[in-house]
Amino acid sequence: MIMMDKTMSLSSSMEDYLETIFLISEKEGSARVSDIARKLEIAASSVNEVVNKLSKLKLVEQEKYGPVILTKKGKDYARKISCRHKIIKNFLVNILKVEEEIAEKDACLMEHVVSSVTMERLVDFLVNTNSIDLESSCISELFQMTETKGKISPDSIASLNELVVNDSARIVKITAKGKKKKKLLEMGLIPGAHIKVKGKAPLGDPIEINVKGYNLSLRKKEAAEIYVEVE
Repeated sequence: MIMMDKTMSLSSSMEDYLETIFLISEKEGSARVSDIARKLEIAASSVNEVVNKLSKLKLVEQEKYGPVILTKKGKDYARKISCRHKIIKNFLVNILKVEEEIAEKDACLMEHVVSSVTMERLVDFLVNTNSIDLESSCISELFQMTETKGKISPDSIASLNELVVNDSARIVKITAKGKKKKKLLEMGLIPGAHIKVKGKAPLGDPIEINVKGYNLSLRKKEAAEIYVEVE
């Protein structure tokens, strides 16, 4: 199961402001108070009040009369809000066949109140039904699927082909590229997924593993490009 990343909690209103600042900045390069007020259809004085609160939380920065700039912490939070919106809208439009305009409004409301458990189940469903593209979607922004950065530590991480029968582990990084990586992702071998080695042929090729209740067979070369944290 994909596990949702835990983050700080803001009110629905403050999340709306943060997401709006993010979307305007992505499109225009920066977000001014007047832009935010126009987008949210509220007074500039109200925007200034919330921006001050967000600034105290270290989510945005603003010099006097200057644009509102998201900090790294603020940008990460805003991306997660935006991603929740996209995933919920995807489900409403493509699975429930809700009209896009209605789905957009409903996603705006649901993104603030949906629980982490429901989001985990929703993403699992979309992944298992091939209703979402793991490589092009924002899932890694929202869930604990991020790959380890920099060098792989030999003390805590091993390649899947190094595991022995009955070893259990959590996938942390996939080094395969292009079509090979896409194939592995489509098999459910995504960062954050838990696997168990069920069997190994002589010389370790192929390797039988279980992921999400399904048994898979991997070539040794494929397993060598999957790095895991042994549990």
